[in-house]
Amino acid sequence: MRKEKQGGFTLIELVVVIVILGILAATALPKFVSIQTEAQTAAATGVAGALNSAFAINYGVYQVTPSKATSVSGASVVPSTIAAAIMTGGLPSGYSVGPATAACGTGTSAGQTQALTVSTSFTNNASASTMAATLICTA
Repeated sequence: MRKEKQGGFTLIELVVVIVILGILAATALPKFVSIQTEAQTAAATGVAGALNSAFAINYGVYQVTPSKATSVSGASVVPSTIAAAIMTGGLPSGYSVGPATAACGTGTSAGQTQALTVSTSFTNNASASTMAATLICTA
């Protein structure tokens, strides 16, 4: 009876592959860890951009047909309430707009701007992202 040679990988080949995979994992792991923070920052940037667009569109509507625009005027405007009224679906959960109130005045203040901040409050993100937005007064 003749013995046939078995094929397969040697122990050294298997160890080399495991070492290479370990090196790849060690170099890629830090990048994967920071992806979550980068994604949350990008999401906050997107929400701030959507808020800027919503305020600009509302001001444009006010210029054309004031009765169809959401009023953004008064001594004590609540930006989060205005954002919820203007943006379809309101602000996404996990985001807040500050400051709590902004002063738009009345009469000749149409087009006046107020600086806002859009913040995230994700529980799994130690450093919350904060982006700038601009409220545009209508009257």
